Amino acid sequence: MAKKSLIQKDKFSVVNFIGLIIAGIVNAVGAILLLFPVSIYDSGMSGLSMLLDQVTPNFLTVSMFLVVLDFPVFLYGLKKQGAVFTVYSLFAVAIYSITAFVFTAFILPNVNGSPIAGTELILCAVFGGIVSGIGSGLTIKFGGAMDGLDVLAVLFHKKLNLSI
Repeated sequence: MAKKSLIQKDKFSVVNFIGLIIAGIVNAVGAILLLFPVSIYDSGMSGLSMLLDQVTPNFLTVSMFLVVLDFPVFLYGLKKQGAVFTVYSLFAVAIYSITAFVFTAFILPNVNGSPIAGTELILCAVFGGIVSGIGSGLTIKFGGAMDGLDVLAVLFHKKLNLSI
């Protein structure tokens, strides 16, 4: 008899929402506290959001770009993956966006460089990538996607049976 997974991906689960909260915060730590302060950009829509934050007026923030840029891809995910996947994904991005806002508003103005690794670019790049990747991986594990490109990875996995 197959062991039943604690993580339900076909219906809503409190465990998944808790996992997605953790994933969103972890991803924000990697991307916003390690990569963003030293102008190293994450991949996908998250990285594009970071870049746009730095080249647009101050009222246009990375948090806002995260939601705006990911939304159209999540609508496509709704059509292909269903409502549960899309709600989980939007929830994860909302947590990431809120955490990013808190970090950029209250922590980053008080430091020069990363509050974790200072201005050491190699440390920021390596650990930022690892931490951000863990956040994205947790999001997929708990039934959602952190980034528009993660949605496409999930869709390719389903359609072509490729590893995410």
